[in-house]
Amino acid sequence: MTSKSPTPDHVPSLGFLSGIFYGWWVVFASCVVMGYSSGIMVYSSTIFFRPVAQSLRVSRTLMSVAVSLGRVGGALEAPLVGYFIDRLGPRTPMRVGMALAATGLILFGLFTNSLLTFFLTWTGMVTLGFGSMGFAPAWAAINNWFVRKKGKAMGIGMSSQGIGGAIIAPIMAYLIGIWGWQTAAVIAGIGVSVLVLPITTLIRTRPEEMGLKPDGDTDNQPISERHEYEKDYETSKDHILHANHSEVIDFTTKQAIRTSTLWILILAMGIRQFTQAGILLHLGPLLQDRGLSILQAGSTVGLLAFMSIPGAFVCGWISDNFQRRYVMTAFVVAETLALITLLTANATWQLYLFVLVYGFGQGAHVLNRAMLGEYYGQKNYGKIWGVVAMTTTLLAWGQVYAGWIYDTTQSYNVAITTFIFLQLAAVVFYFNCRKPIRPDINQ
Repeated sequence: MTSKSPTPDHVPSLGFLSGIFYGWWVVFASCVVMGYSSGIMVYSSTIFFRPVAQSLRVSRTLMSVAVSLGRVGGALEAPLVGYFIDRLGPRTPMRVGMALAATGLILFGLFTNSLLTFFLTWTGMVTLGFGSMGFAPAWAAINNWFVRKKGKAMGIGMSSQGIGGAIIAPIMAYLIGIWGWQTAAVIAGIGVSVLVLPITTLIRTRPEEMGLKPDGDTDNQPISERHEYEKDYETSKDHILHANHSEVIDFTTKQAIRTSTLWILILAMGIRQFTQAGILLHLGPLLQDRGLSILQAGSTVGLLAFMSIPGAFVCGWISDNFQRRYVMTAFVVAETLALITLLTANATWQLYLFVLVYGFGQGAHVLNRAMLGEYYGQKNYGKIWGVVAMTTTLLAWGQVYAGWIYDTTQSYNVAITTFIFLQLAAVVFYFNCRKPIRPDINQ
């Protein structure tokens, strides 16, 4: 039976570029959303941190709590957002999130003069808009459009976050240094409205709705390019090489939460997020405490973000050829070694070595998404990711811990030491995160 051809009602006019598989346009739009979201929420927040804390005259612990509560709120909303992604498609939640973030940034710059208004704008609007309704819909869209090329597509998606950080963090540092953090925030909010919201028009939920197939496959696609699901897929070299390309098995949310694999993945991700939350939010203040200007700190944070770009491409390529749990384990080991370098650094070159290695490791974020799609399928991906996001974010209080340690000791060394030991625990969990057994159809 011939697939239904896409109609103008379903496909935006792309002119001479219309010959490109539409899934890559979905990736492009998702990259713009995630790049800007990451550039502000992940990488620029550490540049805003010190000047905002000084302006509001609050401790680093309280500032960290305010930032963390936004992510906790996003975690609590994650299952609901996942439900709407699966029900309405990713585009509508994405648009709502970008509008909320744009409004929040503008209000943050214009009216924030106390911790309460910081909570209402940055915590309640910016973080929730970018976090809950920016990243999740974008990843769900990419997951829906690719199966065999999932690692490559998600690697590109992950690289966009590094590109966003590499570009936006230095710009925000420059704007803060010249005009102050209030003006920088307003400009960032206008940027969301002008650059990001229009791009969401390109988002489509699934290829089948446009008469297409995942990966751009056709009815004549060679059977050899697809591999049947096998329960004991690790028993031979051939199974290891092609484990990531096996037939997709769609778990229900109930089936997924009954597997030990999901909880092992949640523990691994939660521990890693705890350490990364502490490092990324406090990296700017740490660098400024060591004598760097805000412009230098912004450039260094931008370099860290930039390094995640090759990290994402390398990680995505390797994960399409080897088991993703092994690839993820190796990247977390590298991050741990980078943290040891940061703890013992007494020279500038050691600081930059940390930035290069740790930034490269940021590219491995994509594997969490890819592993979930590979292990549990596409049909209920949004809802299952909602469970994962809610649980892991509730564990991600590393920034509060780092802030409290600094306020208590006037140093981040104790916090970094703790993060090193936690990373070693994450290594063990990722290594043991095996593919779940196919569920009973009646479960």
